[in-house]
Amino acid sequence: MEQYYIDDFGPKYSDLPMEILVKIFGYLNPGDRFAVGLTCKRWLEATQYQHFINDVCLNFYKTHFNDTTNPVLYLLKSFRSFQNVCFTQVDFNETEQFFSRFGLHIHELSFKACDIREKTFICMLMMVPNLRTLRVEGCRELLMSGRLFEPGPDQQILASTLENVTRLSLGFNRFLSDALFKRIVLLMPNLEDLDLTSCSISFHKGLYRKFYPGRPDDASENVLTFYYISQFIERQAHKLKKLNFSSTLIDGDALEVLAGFKLLNLESFDLNSCDQLTNPGITALAQAKTTLQYLDFSKSVRFTDSCLHKICHHLPNLVSLKVRRCRALTDLGIVEIVRLEKLQVLDISECESVTGQGIIKGIASKLNPTLLELYVSALNLCESSVTKIAECFPSLRVLDLSYCFHSVSDLCLQMIFKNLIWLRHLNLDCCDKISDSAMTGVGMLQKVQDFETNKTTVAQSVTPSSSASDEIDQMPPVPSRPSTSNISEEPFKISIRSKAEQEIVNDALRKRAMMEICQQNEFHKDDASTGYSIDRLKGLRVLRLSQCNKLSDISLMYAFKLKELKEISLAKCQQISGVGIKSLVQNCPSLEVVDLSECHNVNDKAIEMIAIHLRRLQILSLERCFQLSDFSLDYIAIHCKALRSLDVRGCRNMCAEPNLRLVNVPTLRTVHMSKPGPYVGEPGYFVKKPPPPPMPKRI
Repeated sequence: MEQYYIDDFGPKYSDLPMEILVKIFGYLNPGDRFAVGLTCKRWLEATQYQHFINDVCLNFYKTHFNDTTNPVLYLLKSFRSFQNVCFTQVDFNETEQFFSRFGLHIHELSFKACDIREKTFICMLMMVPNLRTLRVEGCRELLMSGRLFEPGPDQQILASTLENVTRLSLGFNRFLSDALFKRIVLLMPNLEDLDLTSCSISFHKGLYRKFYPGRPDDASENVLTFYYISQFIERQAHKLKKLNFSSTLIDGDALEVLAGFKLLNLESFDLNSCDQLTNPGITALAQAKTTLQYLDFSKSVRFTDSCLHKICHHLPNLVSLKVRRCRALTDLGIVEIVRLEKLQVLDISECESVTGQGIIKGIASKLNPTLLELYVSALNLCESSVTKIAECFPSLRVLDLSYCFHSVSDLCLQMIFKNLIWLRHLNLDCCDKISDSAMTGVGMLQKVQDFETNKTTVAQSVTPSSSASDEIDQMPPVPSRPSTSNISEEPFKISIRSKAEQEIVNDALRKRAMMEICQQNEFHKDDASTGYSIDRLKGLRVLRLSQCNKLSDISLMYAFKLKELKEISLAKCQQISGVGIKSLVQNCPSLEVVDLSECHNVNDKAIEMIAIHLRRLQILSLERCFQLSDFSLDYIAIHCKALRSLDVRGCRNMCAEPNLRLVNVPTLRTVHMSKPGPYVGEPGYFVKKPPPPPMPKRI
């Protein structure tokens, strides 16, 4: 019998039964699961469970693919198998050994903007008999000749290999024709998902007579028409579940044609950036296809309140609705969304005419535990609407409040931290009213209690939120230091500072006072003045705080204790320095994406702390961090073994070719750097002007 030994620290976790390990690892995200697999052989074996492999994708990016060279040569020696393989901007040479080794296990195969020949492509497909998903996007050279899949000796093998393909994407292919489309879909009789994003499809009926003058059954070699696509959709209607015509010229007449196919029971329909849609076409689609669950009308300028009204009345089973940047929408249409009781994803961002009152009277008029993702970026919201969102959607996993300049206050953030504890993604870009008080909860408890007591009054009369300076002034005084108000009230004291200089001094004093309060709260956890901190969101993985200028190192030191955090953006947060960065990297060890662009107080020491502590770091943005030098590049080269992308544009104290100092980073693929000469930022970025000429001297 096998014996298990228990040392002073208890039993070995590696000896747990495999079923328990698989159950535990099922709660981890793919990044954490990959790190767990590096612990021991038994845990690595547990991470190779079939269900976990489905989340792993083998991605080849901007490389030359050849069986006799790396990285393919290393993979051929591996014992692992890969179900999902993606090629992006790859040119191919010899592929037989790789696909004969892994082809039997591949279920999804993607080619994006690849340079590939027809013969090589066909040989690949012949060695993947279990293929379920095929994506051929932007492969110009493959389709340019129009001879792909022409009748030949390999036709029968291809037919048996591609018989089980259910998802096909042919997006971004301008050389796709009716004849080529016919040959492709004939090899895949079980298609359920068809994606034709950004394809040059002709919807004009006049072209039918030109390209199909006498024999309409013959597919044209010169043009891709909706006439021929609709014939395929009608034949395949009993199996098709998803269609994607995003970024095409599809119009209302085409929607009415699709609505007329009685056997077509669509579940998902994407019409992103389709400017030719009409009200009658959308109405006909909503009335006929009541099985629809996922709809995307983002950036469709002709989508109106009437269209949304019809959708909300005729599609009760809708799970996802995206109408981002549909500028014709108003509060009259948004109010109707409350009828969609099964809705889980809602995107109404950048709809200029939608206000906070539309949200209060509509989706936030009652408790909704079903909604999981809400995107309300760049809307004309009010403080009451944001607090209602925090109260009415307790199950939210994703919340986007970016560019809501005047609506997201410290009180709103406190209500979010109190009620939305399941958040995984929080976007607060350009919400410049947020201060350290909101992040730490210092001095906010009384305000939260007053708001809950007078909830009805606050909902009726929206008052401007107090600034960060007022909130700090209302905090309890620190016994060891006189309050800042007494400093300014001393008699017979005249300040010769300018208004801007005085504000800087006051900010420094308030920051110092708040630092002392936070230090006291470290020893007194039950402080009556402390509200809700961001560390209540234990499962938060993405946090975006770009251009929140009132945030300082205090938030990073005393609030950001998020073990699950994967991505953080602090771009243009001018008060962030190395002191806060040190606490951030120690309290958030799982960070993989960090954006510190235009944080002018970040120095080489801060980058050293990032490089040493963030072992999983993959993307690092340091654009226009003027204090950084070549020492930062050396720290990155020594410690960042998983880095993939680095942005050092505008770091003028670095050498002209920073990529040469990073040749030892094996995973680094992209280095964004300034061209030789003075740095010129992108449109909208601040560019430093040369100093003015000296004033002439008086004679």
